[in-house]
Amino acid sequence: MGGYYPPEKTSRRRRGTTNRNVRGNTRDRAARRRYLLRVYEADVPGHCRCYRCGVLLCEVNITVDRIVPGAKGGKYVRSNVRPACGTCNSATAHKAKQV
Repeated sequence: MGGYYPPEKTSRRRRGTTNRNVRGNTRDRAARRRYLLRVYEADVPGHCRCYRCGVLLCEVNITVDRIVPGAKGGKYVRSNVRPACGTCNSATAHKAKQV
């Protein structure tokens, strides 16, 4: 007669939760913002200006703008990033930017 057969164990793969993507992890992004503040420092210490509109930015409200956009193969390397405010960065979107 038929006995009890436990259900077969399915081998589930655990999804990776590394918090890493093209932009890097949280530390990478914070280091990138600090780099921009240091290199593009404005007349006020610890601040820099948006490349497009000139608004004063600090570490809280700075965004990293890629000169060659990611849609066109641009990477997050020091020679391809510059500081921007959120408004200017989202307004230019995937268009190639002027240096």
